[in-house]
Amino acid sequence: MGKLYKILFLFLSPFLKIYFYLRCFYGKDRLGSVGCHFGRATVFRPDGPLIWVHAASVGESAAALTFIHHIKKKFPDLNVLITTITVTAADTIKSKIEKINNCCHQYVVADNPLWVKRFLDHWKVDVAVFLESEIWPNIIDALHSRNIPIFLLSARLSPKSFRRWSLAKGFFSQVLKKFKAILAQSPLDEERFRHFSPENTTQMDNLKYANPPLSCNEKLREIFSDLCKNKKVLVAASTHEREEEAIIEAHLKLKKYFDIVTLIIPRHLTRLKKVCEVMRRYGLNFFLRSEITENNFSQRSAEIYCVDSFGEVGTFFRIADVCFVGGSLVPIGGHNIYEPVALGKPVLHGPFMDNALEIRDFLHSHQVAFEVRSGDEIFEICRKLMADNDELERISAIAQKITKNEALAKIDEVMQLDTIIKTDL
Repeated sequence: MGKLYKILFLFLSPFLKIYFYLRCFYGKDRLGSVGCHFGRATVFRPDGPLIWVHAASVGESAAALTFIHHIKKKFPDLNVLITTITVTAADTIKSKIEKINNCCHQYVVADNPLWVKRFLDHWKVDVAVFLESEIWPNIIDALHSRNIPIFLLSARLSPKSFRRWSLAKGFFSQVLKKFKAILAQSPLDEERFRHFSPENTTQMDNLKYANPPLSCNEKLREIFSDLCKNKKVLVAASTHEREEEAIIEAHLKLKKYFDIVTLIIPRHLTRLKKVCEVMRRYGLNFFLRSEITENNFSQRSAEIYCVDSFGEVGTFFRIADVCFVGGSLVPIGGHNIYEPVALGKPVLHGPFMDNALEIRDFLHSHQVAFEVRSGDEIFEICRKLMADNDELERISAIAQKITKNEALAKIDEVMQLDTIIKTDL
């Protein structure tokens, strides 16, 4: 089956190229870097040992940065290549890696054997680290054939993927056995991975617990604190199609009880036009974040703000009374609900949390996260929380104390990079 998989990707090469170029017209890729998917680097490889860290999207890239900061403290001269799939993730991390010595970003190579060879010939990777569910058979096979140690950190396997993989257990077992170690982010994920590859699977805490709190733009915080002064604030982050409608429906009902401001932060800014159309359809008074400046913010008072910028979620979480994290009312799998909790905020999420079941259960056990299934349920919980300052303070106190921060220690124990750095690099 492995040979068939390779042949399939070789056959699909022309169509994959067309696909990636089409993505550029929809804002999901960029013409200047689309060649990265075909193994063509946009920068030179630096001299010295190099570790490749791959994270698909925004959530994984934040965890990847936590890992990178950790290993750079131990190996300051180590070169780091971080790859992502999405433009959003790339834009989010590029400014952050500028502050990290010997660290560069590229879009990830597609899982085509010829393109993977070109990528590895250029980068001469010494160690490869993948985050969560990034498992590409041709890439893994090529790394393994070159005797390059491969690790899967904070690994997760959704129920859907587990069922699908079980239909081709032999194939996926052979793929997963090529990892030097698979560190699953929960007992359930460990059980699923052990079904395919028990010898190299163990458990760790979710690496997202070790992420530092999201950054804050203090000037922007002051501006929006003034705009929202004496008002209740609902922040809906990483929203997808149909989730904005639920938030708006809740907002309209909350208006009957509170003087409220709602901030909507779409997961993908390519959807911005559609989000604005929804707000216009509801007849809402809104402004875009880009329309707010230090000089004009007093003239930009609105009931809804749509955030059309990168890297400012942490600022808006800090001014919120209640937060909602999307990708969860619709079957996306859920995004990182721990981020607002780490800042002392209660968080709402939908029922589709397959990507973060362990985090969900952990936060529910401390009563700082709440499941909702509709705009009506968002309204009901927000109304109760916003009307009870004592409850908000209780949640804030608990949220800032809870932590599970053993992930990096477990990574050190299992990966033993000190040994690899000395012998393999």
